[in-house]
Amino acid sequence: MSKMRFTVASLATICLLTVLLLSGCRALRLTELGRVDAADWTTEGAVPQRTHAADLALPPPLEEVWIYDAGAGFGPGSPLILGGYVLAATRKGEVHAIDFVTGKKRGMERFGDTVEGTPTADGSTLYVPGGWGRRALYAYDLQRGARRWAVKDAPIDGSPLLMGQTLVAVDMEGVVRGYDPADGSVRWSLPLEDAAAVHAAPVALNLDDFAVANDRGHVASLAAAGGQVHWTHDLGAPVYATPATDARRLFLPTTRGLFVALDAATGQERWRYALADTTVRFASPAVADGLVFFGGTDGILRALDAATGETRWQFGVDEAFAAAPLVTRDLVYIGSLGRMLYAVDRRTGEQRWETELRGRVKSALAAKDGHLVVLTEPRYVYLFRPAATEVATN
Repeated sequence: MSKMRFTVASLATICLLTVLLLSGCRALRLTELGRVDAADWTTEGAVPQRTHAADLALPPPLEEVWIYDAGAGFGPGSPLILGGYVLAATRKGEVHAIDFVTGKKRGMERFGDTVEGTPTADGSTLYVPGGWGRRALYAYDLQRGARRWAVKDAPIDGSPLLMGQTLVAVDMEGVVRGYDPADGSVRWSLPLEDAAAVHAAPVALNLDDFAVANDRGHVASLAAAGGQVHWTHDLGAPVYATPATDARRLFLPTTRGLFVALDAATGQERWRYALADTTVRFASPAVADGLVFFGGTDGILRALDAATGETRWQFGVDEAFAAAPLVTRDLVYIGSLGRMLYAVDRRTGEQRWETELRGRVKSALAAKDGHLVVLTEPRYVYLFRPAATEVATN
């Protein structure tokens, strides 16, 4: 009888410990987050200008450090890298925190039914857009593991943009709002256009102004502090992928084989790159050192002169490119819908390396400390680093 009591008690203890452990794993509480530094990826494309560039060496061949199963697919934006964690948002509405070194799950929180856009981090606060669900935007304290506030609006597809003391977000109905990041109150609101949706994230043009483009191809520059419109421009082709800027020009990909550079200060067209095949959809660009890089559904990665639009080089494969490339000091990394990851010489466009993945790449990449983070459909997060032989020779 005593043995039976001991067995039942033991089982009860084990069950309780299991529940506590599982609940601890589920909670998104990063008590060891520490201070966010300049090398971290705190928003879509690393910085508010959405440049998708990292000032680091990442020489191939790369080797897989770990692979993590997030249980669902991802939106088109990049993951975040904060301190010792990778944060990946899924179309199941979850944000997963993954240990950067081990690939182990350090926490998870669910926000609505789906998260399509990349969250934005400010210190320990995470601003999460809700694609579908009861709330459209959340502020979450990563160190406390608790929501600070949430607001009800139309769904938000793109990454929020933090500019000074204003959090900018654009919903699927084309309404731009400036929120107080402290409590979520709306400081100003501006409907851009009736019956036009916004899928792309807003882009910071400078410290005070940002740009947003809708699925009719209408682009506007606004003041973050008050929402005043500075200029507008009609591209004549829809924009679904997030633009990028080098502070002088705003680079806009469209779904009609058209890529346009506008003057960031005036909105005037500086140049355009147009294909005869108007069925080609261009993905979000990356920008670095006077060049703009972007792929398309025609399977070509292009490098253009940022000032003139002149083609510097092209790299082509038999699979489509649907996500932004990532630019490092010497290379451009890009994933394809054919389950491949490529490294291309930044100066010449010559292929330097490739590897096959478990799924298609439909999301932008991220990098930090000589490591590359890749999201693949239907549910995997990869961490790569230069192979040991390459590290030893450098």
